Amino acid sequence: MKSAAFLLFLSAAAAFAPQRRTQSFISSKNMGYVPDGMSPEEYRKLRQKEQDKVKNKRFGAFGPQTFKSRSMQAFQKDLEEGKGGHLMPVFNAKEKLKSGKIKKEDIPYMQRLGAWDNSDVQNAKKKQWRGSDKKYNQNADQGGIGWSGNTPVRGPQSISKSEQKTPKKKFFGLF
Repeated sequence: MKSAAFLLFLSAAAAFAPQRRTQSFISSKNMGYVPDGMSPEEYRKLRQKEQDKVKNKRFGAFGPQTFKSRSMQAFQKDLEEGKGGHLMPVFNAKEKLKSGKIKKEDIPYMQRLGAWDNSDVQNAKKKQWRGSDKKYNQNADQGGIGWSGNTPVRGPQSISKSEQKTPKKKFFGLF
């Protein structure tokens, strides 16, 4: 009975003992990281593909970056003159495009992630740019301009203490 209890105690204690490693580790001093199941060449190609995808993105730029937008002012003027309309999303656009029910330029540019002037669609009628569109596009790299198309976008401005106006102290706010 004592020997059975001792064996039970030994087997329980073995569960807490450190395991022996059967793998032999190779020093990675002169080797780069390569995920399991990939050759170094495959991993290099994958990383290059990911870097190429991110290369032309403008992280931290003002406004949406997945499509080429235009100023709200130009959109409203085109709407008032009858040159454009509201851009409502097309449901099942991919299926309708494949079946030939619609053309690619019939899909709103924000949905197809293209440009508002159809410059991303081959053989499509290009829309004319207004002066405010050119100004909006020109200033996009410099932080952009507001939706109105006129004023530059500015962040909060700090005012120095010398420029701050301090209110005149009054007697308990009564005089």
